[in-house]
Amino acid sequence: MEKEMSDKFVSEVENVKNLEKCPRYEHCSIPICPLDLNLAFRNRLSNEGICRWMREAGKPRIIAGKEIVFGGRVMPDHILIYVPEGNVRWLNQPSQKRWQELKEKSK
Repeated sequence: MEKEMSDKFVSEVENVKNLEKCPRYEHCSIPICPLDLNLAFRNRLSNEGICRWMREAGKPRIIAGKEIVFGGRVMPDHILIYVPEGNVRWLNQPSQKRWQELKEKSK
């Protein structure tokens, strides 16, 4: 795995380099991201404003005659490998499981 989270605040330049690993970075306005190397220093007041891969699956809803479940999707591997170990606990369960699989595979 790429980075390990520490209790040390990293520079904004280094942090942005890691955040840019996400292909959605340029258009994302979510303030709480699992790629954030300084996530331990951020305030998380609620589930609003957190990355889609940090949300657990919600109750299915019927929208336009289709059953849709929001949240609970697995973060793609090409992004997941950049999630610092200390941030894994903030991922949803499917993404945590996949992160562990990738970690084991890389040993």
